[in-house]
Amino acid sequence: MQQKDCPQGKEFVFRTPDGKEMGRAKNVSELFAKIKAVPLSSVLYHANGRHFSPWLEMMGEHMLSIKAKAVSGNDEKVRSALAKLHRP
Repeated sequence: MQQKDCPQGKEFVFRTPDGKEMGRAKNVSELFAKIKAVPLSSVLYHANGRHFSPWLEMMGEHMLSIKAKAVSGNDEKVRSALAKLHRP
């Protein structure tokens, strides 16, 4: 199945809490691959800030958006919970 890419300039930008860019995702598969790879501080920053949900909604992934919004915490369980949401 062909993965739908976001419009140019609308990539999800992974950042650390201090603003350092850690990577970009242009589609849902890349987003979940980056969630597994970027530093935990970046995952927590975006999960607890509810940053994943609007981007997933923009990508037409309504159910993933709702599920991602419910994930928060302060440890590696957040990364695991988010990774389990995606089944390519």
